[in-house]
Amino acid sequence: MKNLVFAAISLLPLSAAGVIDIQPQVVELQQANTVVTVINHGMTAEYITVQLYRLNNPGVAPELESLTPVGYQQQPLLFATPLKLTLGPRQSGKIFLHALGAPEQEQVYRLAVVPGNHLKISGNNTAVVGVQISYMGLIRHLPASIQHQWTHRCIAGKPELHNTGNTRLYWHQLQAQGQMIDDFTLYPGRHRQLAFNELQGKVEDQAVSLQCPSG
Repeated sequence: MKNLVFAAISLLPLSAAGVIDIQPQVVELQQANTVVTVINHGMTAEYITVQLYRLNNPGVAPELESLTPVGYQQQPLLFATPLKLTLGPRQSGKIFLHALGAPEQEQVYRLAVVPGNHLKISGNNTAVVGVQISYMGLIRHLPASIQHQWTHRCIAGKPELHNTGNTRLYWHQLQAQGQMIDDFTLYPGRHRQLAFNELQGKVEDQAVSLQCPSG
């Protein structure tokens, strides 16, 4: 069976998107179970559908994310319960994340909390599908033993970075050619080609300085 891949786009009216919240917004899961809280800030009852998706291309902009429902995985390592919640005005509820094992490399998920009257899915099992969501949390399912490793090589005078470890690397406090540049994350097995010949900053909590010869 081919995977059903979802392109997630926030298309709800602002009033709907602001009613439902999820805390924490980012979960780092290294134990067997954890809990996420869903909050109804509105003045009417909300009927919530809970959906967990594997993020196929972590690190891209949210509008470019490709998501696969965990139900389409042959051997999922993570699932969420319950799949439906009813929350009265100003009420909160719990979503339980259950890990069936630890991944060899970090796996990233989106936990979607969808008001029932705003759920809209179309397409078939070979197409990209649009799903309207009110909120998505980020779930980082971490290996039992974390290894931060990376390498670089110079291509046409510019560094190409490669994450050779088993969890994402956070690059921050970055400067290139005397200018501050945006932070970024690099996930296991991923490459990133830089647009300049040198870079200073930090990878996680380690200082880094790279320079490639011109040409």
